[in-house]
Amino acid sequence: MSAAAAPLSKPASNASSKRSLTLVVGVLSALLALPLGVALGAAWIDMFGPTPSARAVPQWVTPGTVRATTNDGTAVKARVALDVGSSASRDAVQRRMQQVGLVLEVSVGSHRRRELTGAQGIQNLADDMLGRLNDYLDQEGVAPIRSVAIQDLIVGSN
Repeated sequence: MSAAAAPLSKPASNASSKRSLTLVVGVLSALLALPLGVALGAAWIDMFGPTPSARAVPQWVTPGTVRATTNDGTAVKARVALDVGSSASRDAVQRRMQQVGLVLEVSVGSHRRRELTGAQGIQNLADDMLGRLNDYLDQEGVAPIRSVAIQDLIVGSN
């Protein structure tokens, strides 16, 4: 009976080693396929994503420090940056920098001190500057500015 038991244990050993071999091959395949899949997926996304030249890159112009007085007599000092959109618009705005500075001063002068406080006041001032600048630039035949960023705003006391 011991002779009959020996052949039965050998096929069980073969089945166990085949299962182990299949498991090892599967794990190794997964370890190799996962990084390869991630690399190919990233390359595919980059291939069909926007190209760097197609992305809108801001063209910033800084007209310098704007010093103005609000309509209630408060001194204001602001540093402003303008996103002009293209290099042609940037050149056109830079040629008109003195007039742009005056438009920004008029914008500050149209507000009261209390209207310039807080985040909403700064945003309202930036929106007003954008509107006034675009009105002026439209009259000059220049493409509109995309945005106005107020970098620093110092509002004096009355």
